[in-house]
Amino acid sequence: MLFISAFCLYNTYKKYPDENLPLYFLIVLIVSSLLELVDTKKVKGLLYICFTALSLFYKPLIMYVPLIVYDLYGDFKWTIVLALPLIFMDFYVENLLFSIFTAYISIITCKQNEILKENIRARDKIKEDSLLLQKYNEQLKKDREKSIHIAILTERNRIAKELHDAIGHALSSSILQVESLKIITKEKPIIEKLDVLQETLIKGMDDIRKSIHNLYSESVDLKEQIEKLCTNFPNIDIELVYKINDNLSFDMKYDILSIIREGITNCAKHSDADKLKIILLEQPKFYSLVLKDNGSKFDEEAIKNTKGIGLISIKEIAHKYNGFFNYSYDNGFKLHVTLLKG
Repeated sequence: MLFISAFCLYNTYKKYPDENLPLYFLIVLIVSSLLELVDTKKVKGLLYICFTALSLFYKPLIMYVPLIVYDLYGDFKWTIVLALPLIFMDFYVENLLFSIFTAYISIITCKQNEILKENIRARDKIKEDSLLLQKYNEQLKKDREKSIHIAILTERNRIAKELHDAIGHALSSSILQVESLKIITKEKPIIEKLDVLQETLIKGMDDIRKSIHNLYSESVDLKEQIEKLCTNFPNIDIELVYKINDNLSFDMKYDILSIIREGITNCAKHSDADKLKIILLEQPKFYSLVLKDNGSKFDEEAIKNTKGIGLISIKEIAHKYNGFFNYSYDNGFKLHVTLLKG
């Protein structure tokens, strides 16, 4: 458009060397700028009409028809032919030829813009399909993980049932047989040895029952396990706020329990706190775990170098569930872990 404006100014100078050329150039520049800024076709049409009316009274403006034609095709397509009568009112062959040239340039530019818009639409469509495919793949991954988890639970339950049926029955039978031998025999040393054997079998059976019980993920009561863990630290007054549905996966229950165990252990070893608050909350999209004590000392290096799972491992657990982990010290040590659902 700069090239077109310069050529129109040159034609005006050749045809009307004695006219006020800056004034006409300024008028056309204002009209052309308004055509670029305005989006409403009615307003643009009014601007074209105003330019035509001014050209009827000020003939030098006709030399700027090529510049107006460039915008006219983009706005009203083939209505550019209506500019021909205006050109012939003050015919100048260079002006006619240059108007045809600018019309051709405008047509090429509009086609190029249409191709560019089509490419942008195609790019956006490809991007949208890519995002949908990525989301679909993530869902497939989650479904596969769920299927694997279900398969693990099924196999675990099968093994637990077989152990219960086989070993459990065998031990029960052995205990009954020992009891029968105690009734039959009369020798006290033998009875004492049979008592020891019977106690060993009963203890072994209890251990096997606990092991079988732990094979079932449904049997892991997270709240109960946390409360049991708290009883191991009688010197610390532990308050538990538990507001969560017990439908977590076995792995998540185990990881949460590991974090809480580490938090209580650190409180007992590296802090002089006598109170600890454990908050476990369920939100629509995530689980939130907070441990806050009232200790007056904080040894960050000791906590980092602990022989337990440590802060680094807690951070890895948080990342495992696409969650967040942070800690701070302000009138006590505070540990905050967020675990996303799904």
